Amino acid sequence: MMAEHQRWVVDTSAYTHLCRAGHANILEQLAPGGVVVVPTAVSDEIEQGRAGYPDIHAVANVDWAELAVLTDEEQWTMLQVKSELSGGQFEHLGECAVIACAHHRGFTAVLDERDAIVQADALGVPNVDTLWIVIEAYKTLFDRDRDRAAQVVDDLLATDMYLPIKDGTSLLAWAYEQELLP
Repeated sequence: MMAEHQRWVVDTSAYTHLCRAGHANILEQLAPGGVVVVPTAVSDEIEQGRAGYPDIHAVANVDWAELAVLTDEEQWTMLQVKSELSGGQFEHLGECAVIACAHHRGFTAVLDERDAIVQADALGVPNVDTLWIVIEAYKTLFDRDRDRAAQVVDDLLATDMYLPIKDGTSLLAWAYEQELLP
């Protein structure tokens, strides 16, 4: 579980889909200190996504995102994590950078890729996913407004984001099953 004060290192999926869905403000409002950390590998992926989706904010253009250049030690960890994940040469680089950065800096990784979450868990890296963020928004920002939380999920699904639920109305049932709500 995540400590409240730990900064978030965000992966491409959460960043780009929340931007495309029109809910990037949730990251700014919920992230500890109001800022998410974005490794350069993730920023590169975000820039590639901006070519097709201009509503994705450039990391350099928002006050709520901070670029992180990995240290040599973090680069080695990134490569070790990459060796554990399957895929092509350039696949999962963002997730690996997020895990390495969070591991060495004591931050929380924001990851949606299940295989990457397994690797984060193996390194003891606290992690959350986009639906966890939506549930936190439901509890804190939305004053437990079910319709508002459901709309965020539906907006994310409209961006073709893979989520383990079929629509926004199933969010709270899923959250109870995952023990994200008491």
